[in-house]
Amino acid sequence: MAGMETLEFRHEFVQETYGLLRRRVRNFVVLVGGIWLLFTITKWFLRVRDLDPETFQAWPTVWKGVNDLLMALAFGGALYIGLNRGGSRRPALIASIGLVAVYGVHLTVAQYGLGEAAVSLFLFMAFHLLASAHFPWTASQSLIPVGVFVLIHAGYVFTDGEGNGVTDSLGTLMAAVAGAPGIIVCSVQHEWRERNFGYRFIHSRYGKLRDELASARRIHEALFPSPCREGAFKLAYQYEPMRHIGGDYLHVSTHCRQDGSEVLSVVVVDVTGHGIPAALTVNRLHGEVELMFAADPEVDPGTVLKHLNRYVNLTLAKHSIYATALCLRFDSREQEVVVANGGHPPAFLLGVDGTIEEIGSTAFVLGAARDDEFDPASRRVRCVPGDTVIAYTDGAIEARAPDGRMLRIQGFRSMIAGMSGNAGDRVGALLAAVATHRGHAPTEDDTLIVEIHRSLNRADARRDQTDEAALPSTAGMGVLREAGARRAQ
Repeated sequence: MAGMETLEFRHEFVQETYGLLRRRVRNFVVLVGGIWLLFTITKWFLRVRDLDPETFQAWPTVWKGVNDLLMALAFGGALYIGLNRGGSRRPALIASIGLVAVYGVHLTVAQYGLGEAAVSLFLFMAFHLLASAHFPWTASQSLIPVGVFVLIHAGYVFTDGEGNGVTDSLGTLMAAVAGAPGIIVCSVQHEWRERNFGYRFIHSRYGKLRDELASARRIHEALFPSPCREGAFKLAYQYEPMRHIGGDYLHVSTHCRQDGSEVLSVVVVDVTGHGIPAALTVNRLHGEVELMFAADPEVDPGTVLKHLNRYVNLTLAKHSIYATALCLRFDSREQEVVVANGGHPPAFLLGVDGTIEEIGSTAFVLGAARDDEFDPASRRVRCVPGDTVIAYTDGAIEARAPDGRMLRIQGFRSMIAGMSGNAGDRVGALLAAVATHRGHAPTEDDTLIVEIHRSLNRADARRDQTDEAALPSTAGMGVLREAGARRAQ
């Protein structure tokens, strides 16, 4: 239970113990107290029936009655505490221990003070064992009534002046031994109950944690943008976290100018680690990215990368948390894409003419260098209508086959080269291909695949043509040839 010793665990265990103790005090008094009351009434009935007026002594009878009355009051008080649901639960512990201690005093007084049958050791042992098996005591709590019984017993046998030292010492030792079975039972029972509660505690917390993670996943996925299916640029993505939530993040910002042109900015971030810590880091980076694009919708990718590096270096690197990031900005008025890559796996540009170009890293991993040492070194890459950019996180290229073979960048590039279909279809096919490479085993890292396609339409085809008639029915092939020629220039 060493790993379970949390404040919350101890608090709930104690609360359950007191609730259980209160119910068992009530049951114990009803059962055992009822038997004791029946036995006591029978005993007094026989005394009255066999009463001899000539030998009758009033005071011994009165003291026996007082002794029995005190025991009856102890049972009654314990019953009242057991039935009082609105009161504090701690009195139940005092009532249970006090009841057994009072019974030990009752037996000792009856045997040594009132001269009744000498069976106090046996009766106390039976009563204490029954109470120890019934009440959720610890071994130390079970020891308290035994100590009271031993002290009262020793007080009588060593002060009456009639016994000898050896016999009196042996009797006191036997009084202590009488509580041993109950103490052993309490020790074993408490350990078992604590372990069983620990299992139930873990199970209940796991259920709550699972519900909280489901809610956290909905919130985390709400950070991701909606796919772009219309306009100058089309964007689609697929995300597969290793656990409920992960450390991959995608930000998309679309800005429409007054002249009708569009700017699409894409930021792909991969935080070190997995699960909740990585997701919390993503949430912090999300706020920084949102602020930058709120201030300037056309912010340069190099500026974004440099700001993120400064933030990670100052706030997260001290906790050994780093990140990679790929920042892209597409402009419908330009025939290129601006790229800044901080230690992220290379993106792939699929040309409309069938070529594949790698867009590699331009800077360090975020957080590894101070702000004055970090140069985003953003670059411009030719990107014409009809081209597609595939970005991803390292969960895709680090996927391992059942034989341990890693997919790597070249393997992922081969998958892309073998893909065909409309814009937006590749991400699902690529994610399925990566899963097939793993043998459909669970992913060992968060995996995010993003596809940005520059729309190919009539306006793009006529951009460099003036006074040209409307495109004929074979315009699609003409556009492909023209875009391919512009890309080759």
